[in-house]
Amino acid sequence: MEGSIHGLAEYENFHYTFTFSTVLACLPSLYMPPTIAVMCKIVSTYWQSKTKPMDRHIFICILLNFVCSLSFFTFDYFRISLPSTGIFTSWCASIQPNHFFKLIFLFTFFFNYCILLLPFFLSLIRVVILLRPRDHSYICPKIMAVLLPLLFLIPFGCTAFMIPAVGYCRTMGHPLKFGAVYIYYAEGLEGWRNSYIHLVMSVVMCILTLSCTTVMICKLKETKTDNNMSHQTKKGSTRAEKSLTITIIASMIPFINNTVLTIIYLTLPDYVFYFIVVRPFGNDIETCMMPWILYLTHPMFKTFHRKNSTTSTVSVAIAHTV
Repeated sequence: MEGSIHGLAEYENFHYTFTFSTVLACLPSLYMPPTIAVMCKIVSTYWQSKTKPMDRHIFICILLNFVCSLSFFTFDYFRISLPSTGIFTSWCASIQPNHFFKLIFLFTFFFNYCILLLPFFLSLIRVVILLRPRDHSYICPKIMAVLLPLLFLIPFGCTAFMIPAVGYCRTMGHPLKFGAVYIYYAEGLEGWRNSYIHLVMSVVMCILTLSCTTVMICKLKETKTDNNMSHQTKKGSTRAEKSLTITIIASMIPFINNTVLTIIYLTLPDYVFYFIVVRPFGNDIETCMMPWILYLTHPMFKTFHRKNSTTSTVSVAIAHTV
């Protein structure tokens, strides 16, 4: 097992000391609790509303995205952020490779694949609402009946090769201090490698998500130039376009983050630990931004509500695309 610390006396006798890795591990405590509180407020407000202010399929995708992102954050925290402080190094070195460590690694990437899929699913539902404003309520349930099983089947298929594997603690190199470790796996199915699967999934889902987003933005721009639309509708279209742009930038960060890390790992392994230290914060941006964007921009959190009598495509889109 490459880089394993199990049974090595220098790691078994290691004593934790405060380092910059500890500071980095503590930073999420500043922004994750408020974000969780905001998401709870969103869920509470949605369910207490007599008339649902958002398409339920959009809401389900947003809720699933947050749950999966939070689950990924939790497992990734125990896979990289916490072990890198050195606080568990001595204990890790004293035990044998095991399936418990394997499960931490497996579920980290299971939920990582989920949050690669969900931006595409969310964008696809939005496209259907934009292009089929009159009958999307009949189309979306059928699409969701396919997407929800895929949300779990695809990540399972991408991580199933790890089932026979074991997890172990592996050393982290420069610039991290001696004693910094992270959880890795070994003895998975022969011929399967997580980094290649992850790279392919990141690229494919990024392309699909950007394609759906391009369709949405083009549709919104087309509406803005339509002389038959009212000024209020065009103004709403501009707001929807801006909100959509911010949301898609946030959802693209994990794609870029994960793709860059995988490429560095495969081509420049000596430099991977420079990037792996800050990588979790890139994923945390997406986890935090979507609930905050929704909370700060959606009408259901305003102190007043504007009545809009238009039944145009954009009116439907504005109600559902945030």
